[in-house]
Amino acid sequence: MRNKFTLSFLFVFVAMFFIATENHAQTKKEKKATLKELKGKAVKDARKAAKGLKKQGYSEIPGDLPMDMQIENSYLARLSTDDMGNPKFFVTTQESKAETFAAAKQAAMQLCLTDIASQIGSEIVGRIKSNVANSEGMSDAASVTEVIGAYQNNVSARLGRTTPIVMLKKVDGLTYITMSIKYPISEAERIVKDDLRKELASKADMSQDEINGLLDIR
Repeated sequence: MRNKFTLSFLFVFVAMFFIATENHAQTKKEKKATLKELKGKAVKDARKAAKGLKKQGYSEIPGDLPMDMQIENSYLARLSTDDMGNPKFFVTTQESKAETFAAAKQAAMQLCLTDIASQIGSEIVGRIKSNVANSEGMSDAASVTEVIGAYQNNVSARLGRTTPIVMLKKVDGLTYITMSIKYPISEAERIVKDDLRKELASKADMSQDEINGLLDIR
């Protein structure tokens, strides 16, 4: 009787395993098909956008990728997801103008970094602030709030080197630069956590366990 029960249980377990595996494979297949469809649409949209920008007088910088390929890379960066289906990159597109190419490029890069920093502040630092608000009995909530607030205002200084994925120019009296950059969300999370861990350890009266719990935002 016991052997029959064991065999029945084993049969049910194996059946459930294969059903779950089949559903998982189907889900992965559907996601892959959807992503392929989106990528195909991104290529078409990129070509269309490139034609529109060329009509406006924009061109790529000599030596850079063709305009449609640059825009395509920007679209694909926005579509990229990790294994959990979460976005992989923060992406921004900004435009600036100045009397010289160098000045316009620098201004565009600064606008991009400011926007990326704003996204990081809203998304990553925002989740940490939410942890603070939801924490009960935190030993030094005032110092924590101060440290996080000061850090949120200086995120752009911590990003390090970034490379544009789109950089187009137009000369019409002034030089116009349209620029896109992407920044890995995982890298942004690492930097924010490392920085805040050090800041909180030195400026707030908190245990290491409290700090680790506060920075657990995944």
